[in-house]
Amino acid sequence: MNVKKIINNPAISRTIFYPRKVPIPSNLESNIKPFDLKIGSNIIIGGYFFLNDNTLPSILLFHGNGEVALEYSYFAPMFFNCGVNLAVADFRGYGHSNDQPSYTSLIDDAVLIYKKFQNWLDSGSYNPKTFVFGRSLGSICAAEIGSKELDHLRGIIFESGFASTYNLIKHFGIDIPTLTPDLISPYSNDTRIRKFHYPTLIIHGTSDFIIPTSEGELIYKNLPNDVEKQLILIEGATHNNIITFKEEYFEPLKKFIHKYM
Repeated sequence: MNVKKIINNPAISRTIFYPRKVPIPSNLESNIKPFDLKIGSNIIIGGYFFLNDNTLPSILLFHGNGEVALEYSYFAPMFFNCGVNLAVADFRGYGHSNDQPSYTSLIDDAVLIYKKFQNWLDSGSYNPKTFVFGRSLGSICAAEIGSKELDHLRGIIFESGFASTYNLIKHFGIDIPTLTPDLISPYSNDTRIRKFHYPTLIIHGTSDFIIPTSEGELIYKNLPNDVEKQLILIEGATHNNIITFKEEYFEPLKKFIHKYM
């Protein structure tokens, strides 16, 4: 059975991806720097670097399925208060990235994006220390990166993320009778999370009905016991308003950044 073909089938892609093409604006503020990361002969991943101070570490954020990197221009100042720069990478087919997204492209592209972003930081003489942040669907990228040995990676942050790909597919009502947890395990976040050795912060809302709180708890449970890990559950927060709980969201994030930077 070709599990990769099954997980990339249109029924799943139509459910989990909402790509939007957004060109680079001509009137960006001076501290917002677009980037293009060439990760293959024909694949360009676009995104934006929101500069706070070039001596500070950066968060490399992988966003949710209905978002684009440019939208984080609104949230960047909140992240600045944590003592970081913020970089947000789009998926294939989002923003000014080319090609089309698929579930396995999120896995295949993640480490390449991280390495190319490190090259981009180096070319601009920025601090290379990096925290990888996976929100919602972006947790796939964060899980893949966190499972590898990579230079300058200081820690992993999951926000409203999931552990089990099988649970995610079932939760969204996609019925593929031949697909079992064991078959899909090579493509599941929890398989990668068990390989972590980086400090990890998990933030999840207790009223998240898109990706249930139990998935955040599963991320925590699947992390190795020798990994420094913390689970922050924000009472009453939903999947899409969690960032508005500013104190509960950003205070733990700030402490995490300052501890491991």
